[in-house]
Amino acid sequence: MDKLCYNIVMDKNQEKTAARKKAVKEFMIGLVAAAVGAGISFASYNSARPGGTYTVYTGVIALGVIYACKGLFGIIFPSGLKKSKEATKPAIIEQDEVADEKVES
Repeated sequence: MDKLCYNIVMDKNQEKTAARKKAVKEFMIGLVAAAVGAGISFASYNSARPGGTYTVYTGVIALGVIYACKGLFGIIFPSGLKKSKEATKPAIIEQDEVADEKVES
C-alpha cells in the first residue's frame, strides 16, 4: 500500500517537473523572440536616415512577450489552476420549507 502511494506522489512530481521544463523552454523562446524583434527594430531605427522611415516589429515583440508570460505562468503553476472542491459548492444554500416551518413554531 505504501509503495502505491509513493508511486502516485512520484508520478505527480514527475508530471510537475516535466511541465516546468516545458514552461522554462516556452519562457526562454518568448524572451528570445521579443529580444530579436526589439533588436531588429532598433537596427532599423539606427539605419534610417534623418526624417526617413524605419520599421518596428511590434508583432514579433508582442508574441514573444505573450509566449514568455505563458511560460512564466507555467513555471509558477505547473499543474495549472484547478478548482477546489469548495469552489464548486453553491454560494447560497437553499433551505427546505419544512425546516423553515420548524424554526417558526
